[in-house]
Parts: sequence; C-alpha cells; structure tokens
Amino acid sequence: MSKVKFEYSKKYYDNEADANKHMSYVNAAAGVLAIVIWILYLTRVFLIPDHFYLVVCILFPVAAILMFIPLFFVKTEMIRKPGFKYFILFSLLLVIIALNISIPKHTLLFWPFAILMANHYYNPTIGRVIYIVSLVAMLICMYAGMFFGEFDENLFGGGVIMPDGSIGSVETFQERVDLLADRVAHGDNRYMKVLLYYYFPRAACLTLFFMVSNLLNRRTYKLLDDEVRIHDEQQKAKTELNVAKDIQMQTLPDDFVSTRDVEIVGELKAAKEVGGDLYDYVNIDDNHVALLIGDVSDKGVPAAMFMMKTITSFRDFATSGKTPSQILTEINSSIIKGNKAGMFVTAFLAILDKNTGKMVYANAGHNPPIVGSRGNFRYLKPWHGLLLGSFKTVRLKDEEITLQPGDCLTLYTDGITEARNAEGEFFGEERLLNALNKKDYMSIVELHHSIKDEVAEFVKDAPQSDDITFITLKYRGGSYTYNEKEFYGVIENIVDMLGFISDFANQNKFPESFTNKLLVVGDEIFSNIVRHGYEGKGGPIFVRLLFNEDTKEFSITVVDKAKAFNQLEVNTDDAEKPHVRVGGLGISIVKKIMTEYAYDHINGKNILVLKKTF
Repeated sequence: MSKVKFEYSKKYYDNEADANKHMSYVNAAAGVLAIVIWILYLTRVFLIPDHFYLVVCILFPVAAILMFIPLFFVKTEMIRKPGFKYFILFSLLLVIIALNISIPKHTLLFWPFAILMANHYYNPTIGRVIYIVSLVAMLICMYAGMFFGEFDENLFGGGVIMPDGSIGSVETFQERVDLLADRVAHGDNRYMKVLLYYYFPRAACLTLFFMVSNLLNRRTYKLLDDEVRIHDEQQKAKTELNVAKDIQMQTLPDDFVSTRDVEIVGELKAAKEVGGDLYDYVNIDDNHVALLIGDVSDKGVPAAMFMMKTITSFRDFATSGKTPSQILTEINSSIIKGNKAGMFVTAFLAILDKNTGKMVYANAGHNPPIVGSRGNFRYLKPWHGLLLGSFKTVRLKDEEITLQPGDCLTLYTDGITEARNAEGEFFGEERLLNALNKKDYMSIVELHHSIKDEVAEFVKDAPQSDDITFITLKYRGGSYTYNEKEFYGVIENIVDMLGFISDFANQNKFPESFTNKLLVVGDEIFSNIVRHGYEGKGGPIFVRLLFNEDTKEFSITVVDKAKAFNQLEVNTDDAEKPHVRVGGLGISIVKKIMTEYAYDHINGKNILVLKKTF
C-alpha cells in the first residue's frame, strides 16, 4: 500500500470510528424511544390488532436491546472495525421498520433519519445502500402495516362504518384481508392506491432528501480526500525539511570543543526548519585555528543550500595559508557561481595564533564582534567590507588584535541583536554587551547560557523572527596540562572514569586530599548521568580535564547526549531535607568541593563545567 493510501485509510477509519461513536449514542436514544412506544402499546394508548400484539411485545424489546449494544463498545477497539457501522445502521433501520409496521401514519420522518445518519461516514456508497434498503423496506412496511399495524383509514379507504357513523378498525388478520378484497371488488384497489398515493409521494420525498444528502456526502468526501492529500504533502515536505535540517546541522562543527589552548562554544537556532545562518572553525595546523560566522540573506531551504556552499568553500580555502581577507575573497568567487537567486552572505573570519594570541581578522559586512574578559568586554570596530555573493570583486581588509590569556571572542548574527519582544523592541547591541559584562563568567559555557537566558527573558513569548546564531572562542594561553577521553556511560565503567581522573591528578601532583575529593565529585557526576540522564540504558560521556600550572586552576568538563538534565539545580541549603530528590546531598557536596560550576544544554548535549583553584 502506498503512503498516500495508507494515510487515507488511517484518516478514513479515524473518521469512521468517530462516526460509530456518535451513531452509538443516537441508537441509544432510538432505543429509549422504542421502549417508550412499547410501553404505550402495553398500556393500550396505541391500539394494534390482537394477532400482532404478541409480536410487538417481542419485537420492540429486542430492537431496543440492539440499539443499546453499540453503546457498550464505544471505548473498545470494536468501534474501529469496518463492519461495525453496518450493524449500527441496520439496527437503526430495524427500529424504523418496526415502528412503520406498527404505526404507519406516524413514521414518515423516520425514514430520512437513517440516510441522514449515514452521512456521518463520508462514504457515498453507504448512503446509497441505506437509501435503496429504505425504499424497499418502506414499501414492504406499508403493505405489512395494512394487515398488522394500527388502523389507518388512508390504507383501508372506507373502513368499517360504526353505529355512530364513524370509521372503525378491523381487528383480525382475516377481517383485514376480507375488507381489502371487498374494496377491490367495488373498484377501490387499495393495494394500487397505497402504491400510487401513499408510497410514491413518500418515496419521492425520500429520494429528494437522499439527493441533497448525497451531494453533501460527496462534497464532504472530497474535502476529506483533499485534507488527506494536503496532509500527505505537508508531511512529505516536513520530512524533506527535517532531512535538510539534519544535513545542515551535520554540516556544522561540534558545538563545543576544548583543547589545551582554546575553548569554543557555538549554537545555531533556526527560525524555520532550516535557516541561513552559519558558523564554523577549522584547525589550520597545530598552532592556528580559523573561526567563521555568517548570515545568508534568505531563509528556508535555498538559504540552507547557500549556507552549506559557503561552509564548504571556507573549509576548502581555510588551510591554504592565506589571510582572512584572501580566504573570504576566494569564498566570494566560489559562491557567486550559479547564484541566480541573487543571495548574499555577510561574514566575519578570524585566524588565531594559539601560541601568541595574535588574531588576524576580516569583516565582510557582518556585525561587529565582541572581545574581552572578566566584565571588560567591548565591541571591535572592524573595517566594514562588502558582503559576499553579490559582486565578483570585493574589497576586504585584514586587521589584527592580540588576545590575552582568558580573553574571549564572541561572534553573533543579527538574530540576537534584532530579536524583538511583544512590543516590537529590539534586543540591541547594548543589551548584548551588558549581558557579557554582567559578571565574571567562570566558563564560556556559563557565558553562552547567560546570553541565551538574557535573550529569552527579553523576548518572552514573542515568536522568533530570525535565525539565532552565536559562537564564542576563549583563548587560554599560559601553561596547561590537558587530557580528554570518551567513556560509555554504564555503571560498570564508572571505575574507569575515576581512574582517568586519578591518573591526571597524580600526573600533575595534586595533593592527596584534593585528589580524593575529585574522586567523590567524579563518582557523583558520572553516577547521576548514568542513572538519571541515560536511565541505565548507556550512552557516550566525554570527559575533559584541564590544569593551569601557573594559576593552579583545575577544571573538569563533562559532555553527554542524555536527556536534558541539569545536575546543579539542587538547593544546597535543602540538601539534607527528606523531600530533596535522590542525588541532592551528593550535588551539595560537589558544590562545596568545586568552587565554580556551570551547565548548558546545547544541540542535544548536556555540558557541565566544574572548576577549582587550590
């Protein structure tokens, strides 16, 4: 079965199940009506021939029971069975048939009712079946009513003249047969007249009702068919966009990297399924890293394609040994080819010498970067070159600055500075700078998280109108010892993780007391990730250890791909109270041992940074 047919069937049977549910309630109401009429027969309010009385006393309770049966299946899977609708509809017809035979002159409006209820299924075939069955059953019921039902002078014509001059009823089956034979003998063929004057007008009304119902049924059927087709197209487009998003996100580099010399955190949050923002970094050699950020002029899939073309060009030319302005010029020449849509990209590219801190950069129409540390961040004012992708020749200029150990470079797109709140106010460059200078951040993970919080707090519930992308590089400098290892997060591997920490501590000659405390920290952190993050199912855990021999500053960074799980969200003051979650006391101890800590969840990864100076 094709996907379209599968989706159609699902939609159709979902609707059918819903119609069955409502029809069950209608049938229950009809069952109540059947019981009321049955009681009226028992109390002789409705008079019927004695020979039919026993049949009615059996037929109506049975019909009422059939009416109530569907009600017991409303909350079961039976309600979704394809054949269940026929049981419901023909049970309803059975009640109408019983009523039409018993009281023929009172049941004209009941016949269209079955056709009306069949429209709930949005299936013209079901409507036609019920219409044909109703026509045939109505004719049979009219003739049956002449012999078994309540007396109707329209069926019998002259009837029986009573002593007071009124027309009386005939009680027995034979009396009715004789009366009708007498009418035929005197030229009053009641069989033919019932067909011509009693049945055909009702059949014509029923046909007209069916035609209108059938037109509505077909229209609704088409609407359902269109809805399914549109839904399928939307799902297909959504799937394609999700694939495009996956490809785009896979094009981006790791969102967090920490080495001996630099630390980088980047994140892209597209306004749509895919976006035109980009960031990237490339290790040119052991001593140089190139950092790029850009913003494509368009949105959606075309912008994503242009964005990936830009990143590919950057990676091709970044290791060529050229300066930032020359690399951007090469990128421009590459992406302008075949750019019939006239898209362009703003870009900022920097190359950092990790040994000296010297950073050479060039700007192609992008937002000014921010540089600094410890509450002393400031905007650089780079030469504003031409954007890329619109002109064959672009004028760009190389500039340089020297980063000091601990300095950070923050690059961003206008999705941050032009983020709007409900009143239409922009977040702006001043708020961004103030967010960076708000306090002395112990880690760029904490800095990164703080910027996201500031923007989210400002925007609140206003919709995101543009892609939000920013990347921060921290230059460490100084004398560092660094090690990194990946573990599989299961209980059995916690010992290996602790051994990794112990070996690093011994290598750097940590005091034994501090080493023991680090093992307590590691045991708590790893155990929480394994038990609460991965819930015992296992997954990767990246551990990065860093020690500055000059400042005696030690940090441990733990990255995992478990569910979003912030271990630090425990009130230390409440740690010993019985209502605190499992692990609360352990995290309280961790916070006392490690003097600084930060957490963020970026692109599906938990990043936890703990720091201690001793």
